[in-house]
Amino acid sequence: MNGSTELLPALTHSQHLGIAPAHLRWQFWLLLCLALGLRVAAAVAAENHLESSGRSFLIEGDANGYWELARHIAHGKEYAIYTPPRRVLRTPGFPLLLAASMRLFGENIFAATLLMASIGTINCGLTWFLARRMVGDTVALIALAIVAVSPLQIGISIQILSETWFSFWLLLCLLALEQTIRSSTNKQLLIWSLLSGILTGLTTLVRPGWILWTGLSTLLVLTFAVRPVSIRLRTVGCLCLGCWLALLPWAIRNHQVTGHWVYTSLWSGPSLYDGLHPGATGLSDMTFFDQENVLVHMSEFEMNEHYKQRAWEFARTQPVRTLELAVLKAMRYLSPSLNASGFSDGPLRAVCLVWYSAFLLLLIPGTISLRNSPFSLCLLIAPFLQFLLVHMVFVGSIRYRLPVEFPLTIVAANGLVSILQQGRLRRSDATPPMDVDAGV
Repeated sequence: MNGSTELLPALTHSQHLGIAPAHLRWQFWLLLCLALGLRVAAAVAAENHLESSGRSFLIEGDANGYWELARHIAHGKEYAIYTPPRRVLRTPGFPLLLAASMRLFGENIFAATLLMASIGTINCGLTWFLARRMVGDTVALIALAIVAVSPLQIGISIQILSETWFSFWLLLCLLALEQTIRSSTNKQLLIWSLLSGILTGLTTLVRPGWILWTGLSTLLVLTFAVRPVSIRLRTVGCLCLGCWLALLPWAIRNHQVTGHWVYTSLWSGPSLYDGLHPGATGLSDMTFFDQENVLVHMSEFEMNEHYKQRAWEFARTQPVRTLELAVLKAMRYLSPSLNASGFSDGPLRAVCLVWYSAFLLLLIPGTISLRNSPFSLCLLIAPFLQFLLVHMVFVGSIRYRLPVEFPLTIVAANGLVSILQQGRLRRSDATPPMDVDAGV
């Protein structure tokens, strides 16, 4: 596309096809094997711990709910949970993955954990692929190395939680949008924007908060696609159409069971109230939901609207406390160590503090060095900023940050390369020039 080289680095033929030079392939596969080995080892250690403790999941609650919904799918039962039945509690993206595991390996939690570890490894490969297309081979390998050994990425990838599966689809969304902007013809632009929208919708079925990416990706297309305004508007239309088409089957099903067009879930209301109510502290505490038990006299849709209204009423009447809570939630989201009780102390806390201190120090020069590639910078940090804002409204936790660390790691890897290059230049400048007359 005309002028695109000002926004994106030019791709070599091998980069465009995703093919690494021969001398880099063994490094890629070595790092990928390392990522898989660490995750499998963590899965085995977690399984031994669970067997000795008599528990089913490391982090229970959400995991139990996902597992039960997956069992319903696998056995052809109604997609609902609890009494009275909650039919639109969770979007089906993650339960469908667990149901596939059950159909293949039975109701074996360890088998599902190994599947999650494999997907976590694939996410490392996708990070390399995205970094290679946007920045280059050296940064890509460093980014792969970082995510391969990241302690919290290893830890989250062996949980029966949606974060790892969400990360997979998030990275596909970023790759599709990158290809959309880089498209060389109007036809390719429209096709890739439609695919980008479809992927956004499918990702939303894993994590409903991702639906906001439709707006952000639209803004990126309007800003960085070097095309006439009419073409950019058509591109945006294709992107929104793709997202709508991906969500439509789920919305039709929800209309059949609730009488309302619901494109995500009916849990946003309680989740919002969890973060915005008189007793809120910034962390999740859903005890109010069981105590009030409003589903006795409300439908699922009415319950969701009821809690939304109460949350917004709190925000309207308590603006100062709402701002205080937003800061507390941001601190939890940005925390360098785990928030959950039982995980926030001891050696793991020290490891996380060291890890994320170094990570932050790399992000700063990485961001500065990408200032001349505004699209690359925006694409890599936008998911992080999007979820920061979302969880300043809902509840905050480092868990919600982990999926968006994959693109952010590319910025950090770029920072390390920038530091190394500057050090090399300083050493070169400090070397005294050779005196050509010295030997005469």
